[in-house]
Amino acid sequence: MSRKDTLKAMLTRREHELLPGNSDAEVAENTAIPAAEPVPEKKLQHIRSGAVGAMGRTLGHIASAADQAKALIAAGAAVIEIPADKIESSFVSDRLPDDGEDYQRLTDAIRETGQKSPILVRPHPSKPDRYQIAFGHRRVRVLAALGRPVKAVVQNLTDEELVVIQGQENSARADLSHIERGLFALTLEERGFDRHVIMAALGIEKTQLSRLMSLTRSLPRWLIEAIGPAPKAGRPRWIGLSERLAQTKRIDSLKALLDSREFKEADTDTRFGKVMAALSAKSAKKRPEPIKSQDGAKLAVIERSANKVNIVFDEQAAPDFADYVAAQLSLLHEDYLKARRDQTS
Repeated sequence: MSRKDTLKAMLTRREHELLPGNSDAEVAENTAIPAAEPVPEKKLQHIRSGAVGAMGRTLGHIASAADQAKALIAAGAAVIEIPADKIESSFVSDRLPDDGEDYQRLTDAIRETGQKSPILVRPHPSKPDRYQIAFGHRRVRVLAALGRPVKAVVQNLTDEELVVIQGQENSARADLSHIERGLFALTLEERGFDRHVIMAALGIEKTQLSRLMSLTRSLPRWLIEAIGPAPKAGRPRWIGLSERLAQTKRIDSLKALLDSREFKEADTDTRFGKVMAALSAKSAKKRPEPIKSQDGAKLAVIERSANKVNIVFDEQAAPDFADYVAAQLSLLHEDYLKARRDQTS
């Protein structure tokens, strides 16, 4: 059987799983044949998704369904137009907020030439007449901002099928950064998905998944969200950042950096570099401060550290001066307290 015949047979088998509006008579976008105008949204019957932790299908079936769903779009499954406000994100987030250059380029492209490829959605499992994204989150964001409807293919998907499609689509396009993949994996685990489903969603094997999740757990969520996806920072650099964070005693200065205007206005890869530099910098050792007499003779030096101040007297330059100062300390302390009371009264 030829590849064309095989695909046709597959589409025929899956036809009953597609919702109304996905007929063979309509042509998808991005094909050599001019696409037909998208049909208006139709009221779709609510189909309950499969429950997490009680999969009725094998992992192979889930992965096959994911591949077939993407093949349906590529082969010309029907596209309908849905108002952007009726489409909700997947129940598992796979992205960190980032309005960087890639997002701006996507916005400009859609504004100028329109949406070229449809997204994939399923009927929302708990909200009638609403939909949930399998992939195409950024396109929905852009179209919502532009006030335009979203071109989509609608298919019944279980929770497991949705997350596998969602992860595989992003992996195929190398679309998620390393740390976003880690957060996606942790979120799936927290929601009770089996490790094998997570591996299928990310397209990685068991050891790789364990390393990815271990690295992501080693970093606080507040730091990851402050930095953002940092697509240029791969696994080695994130490991380096994790190691430096574990060794640092400068958390307060790090948080001050994250709160600075300069940091917040920088792009995500620059923010990663700033955090790495802050964690790598060695604390500058403060120089001793000399104490001199009116004629310039060195009497002592003040040595400051994080939580103490030492005064070191020069016995050769001023013999017995240290003993004199020590004897005056109680009187000096009383004068100090009186001065503070006078300032606050």
